[in-house]
Amino acid sequence: MLPGRLPRGWPVGRDGSGLTRVRIGRVPTGWTSSLRKLRWTSSAVLAAGATGLVLGGGIVSLACPFRTVFGIDCPGCGGSRMIGALLRGDFAAALDFNAFGLLVVLPLAAVLLIAGARVELGRAARMWPSGRTGLLAAVALGVAIVAWAVVRNLPGAEVLLA
Repeated sequence: MLPGRLPRGWPVGRDGSGLTRVRIGRVPTGWTSSLRKLRWTSSAVLAAGATGLVLGGGIVSLACPFRTVFGIDCPGCGGSRMIGALLRGDFAAALDFNAFGLLVVLPLAAVLLIAGARVELGRAARMWPSGRTGLLAAVALGVAIVAWAVVRNLPGAEVLLA
């Protein structure tokens, strides 16, 4: 390219100086077209939000089948009450109802939701890490769930019960 000449597709200013540098070609589509691509992610957000409102708002009350059969708390016990407390803005009560759900499950759900959106937009290949990293993350999550289920049912751990 010769000095003083603009690349092809770059318009020249009125005085020939080339000060107006607006690229001719594909017009940016903006964030609204990106939202249209998020069919699965937006459906997951709507389904989770509706479920949270129904269960957390007290519209429907479900007994934990694990607790009904075995008489001990499962890792998710207190989850709907935790969501209800979050909807009311009471973070201390939410932590009391299910600390694991508040500190691990909800952030993990948010990360997976963002990862799903990135996959739908074509900015990532997968939601969960592949290979050894993905396996270690899954095992660590499984161990954390089992550990929470055991710890919250130990004698003297009444503070952790739902």
